[in-house]
Amino acid sequence: MNDKRKEKIKTWLVIIMVLSLVGSFIFFFLGQFKTGLGLGVAFMALAAFIGQWTSDKNKDYLYRNYHKNNDKYNDRW
Repeated sequence: MNDKRKEKIKTWLVIIMVLSLVGSFIFFFLGQFKTGLGLGVAFMALAAFIGQWTSDKNKDYLYRNYHKNNDKYNDRW
């Protein structure tokens, strides 16, 4: 994927997350508790998924980068 598309997806995900969080509070204050709870759960699930995915990506990057650097120094022996 190109960088412009990635940035557009990130922007839309942030917008969706903010709207779901704000919508959840609005529905709670209006008395629509089940709808507010549903939006809150959707926000928490999306935030947890994105957080876990980003964490896995970073761990994979560090693992690959660390072993690539170690292989560079171990070739001398």
